Amino acid sequence: MLIHTTFLSLAFAVAATSTAALVTPAAADAGPTITVREFGRYETRRTGIRHKAVRTASGMVHPVARRKLVQRTAKIFGQPGRSFGIEIDLNGFPAGPVTLTIRTVHPPLTNPKTGKTTRISEYDWPVSSRRKVYFGFTFDDGWEIAEGAWTIQIVYQGKMLAEKKFQIVVPLN
Repeated sequence: MLIHTTFLSLAFAVAATSTAALVTPAAADAGPTITVREFGRYETRRTGIRHKAVRTASGMVHPVARRKLVQRTAKIFGQPGRSFGIEIDLNGFPAGPVTLTIRTVHPPLTNPKTGKTTRISEYDWPVSSRRKVYFGFTFDDGWEIAEGAWTIQIVYQGKMLAEKKFQIVVPLN
């Protein structure tokens, strides 16, 4: 991320635009759905606010004020400061804010400050927007970079409604 702290810095990122959702009666009857609109490597700018997230490897999430898709790809080179993620559209959700669970399934990560090893990091996030909602991950510290399969999943009321798989590759120097 653009801001590095001395606190636990596993960076999940969140941003949303403020567009209203249009829902037809047929879509509402089908139940809520989520569409992965974009995915890949992003440039992000944090809000500067951190939120405690005890079910993540670092124990913190960092909301994102702005993001820009740099490359649409599922292959991400694991390097400090690199961000990747997804932009989603929420369809058929009730009016008003909804709480989504953002789950990232990843190879084992061991936080050197706590000694805690995790394979699944997740947190709950309230969402008011329905279009172009971003969730992502930034490699802030070397211990967060783990080669292999990573999957971002979006869960609503216990049901996984979207997921995107990424392959993290650690380049040789």
